Amino acid sequence: MNKELVQCKHCNSPNVVKYGTHEGIQRYWCKKCKRKFVDNDALTKMRTPVNVIAAAVGMYYGGMPLDSIQRQLEQDYGLRMSESGIYYWVVRFSGDAVEKAKTFTPKVGDTWVADETVIKVGGKNIWFWDVIDKSSRYLLASRLSTTRTTKDAVLVMKEAQKTAGKTPKRIITDRLAAYIDGIELVFGANTKHVQGKPFVDKDSTNIIERFHGTLKDRTNVIRGFKNMDTAQLLSDAWLVHYNFLKEHGELGDIPPAQKMGKVPFKNWLDIVSKARTAPEFKLEHYTVSSPTRRKRGTTKIIRGRKLPRISRRSPRITPPMTSLSTVKLRRI
Repeated sequence: MNKELVQCKHCNSPNVVKYGTHEGIQRYWCKKCKRKFVDNDALTKMRTPVNVIAAAVGMYYGGMPLDSIQRQLEQDYGLRMSESGIYYWVVRFSGDAVEKAKTFTPKVGDTWVADETVIKVGGKNIWFWDVIDKSSRYLLASRLSTTRTTKDAVLVMKEAQKTAGKTPKRIITDRLAAYIDGIELVFGANTKHVQGKPFVDKDSTNIIERFHGTLKDRTNVIRGFKNMDTAQLLSDAWLVHYNFLKEHGELGDIPPAQKMGKVPFKNWLDIVSKARTAPEFKLEHYTVSSPTRRKRGTTKIIRGRKLPRISRRSPRITPPMTSLSTVKLRRI
């Protein structure tokens, strides 16, 4: 490759020079940021090409389990990746997809449908709330909660209003009582609340029920989310996949966002490849317990060995010496 075409992966500077090879791969040195890199399709601090990562993430949100993705990558690219490594890619770039989707303003109608369903998170049942636009099939809001109260309904309605940038004229829900006060508190009298049910012709919630069925199929494939933080992130990313990447038959096999106009990305390759610098990330389902304070004078044990007792005493402070010339004698 011509040296003039090589740019630094970290700062995009063209002021780079060759810096030897490692295992037959040419390395480069950036004179501007003083860092090394390899001119390939992988992100910084990563070895796997972006097309392989994008394919794995797309397979995941397409419904394939991790072990099937592992076999498919080995068959197509000759790479043997662990299931935990693939899951790391999914969680890592899901957050990037959610952030990029926030720059898009959808063009939605005046009738929304809201509903809730139960999914399993960490072995416990958690309620999943969502609001979808009836005409465009655009999913406006998704939220997880442990309860089904008016407060939960208010939060999901505010999120939908923020995404749409408008107030709907009608909202169709099931007969959950929390929606009555929740819709009234957020939209007031400007929005008509219609209580419907699935499997009817008029004011039906079938649209969102089908989405819930797809979501449950997704959670069954991964055998439940790890915890609430990971569940919320992957649910938000599933919302992005549903709006921007998943084809809808009723829309002419076009995702809802792409039918509205220009979108920030059209596939997972756009999302992964535009992340020139790999974002810092740590897996949420790895929990680190906070250190406990040890009492003074207790023995600390490390790998079976006892360490001597350490008494943490405050340092003794010696007052400064005072010159005799500055001392004033008092008469008694």
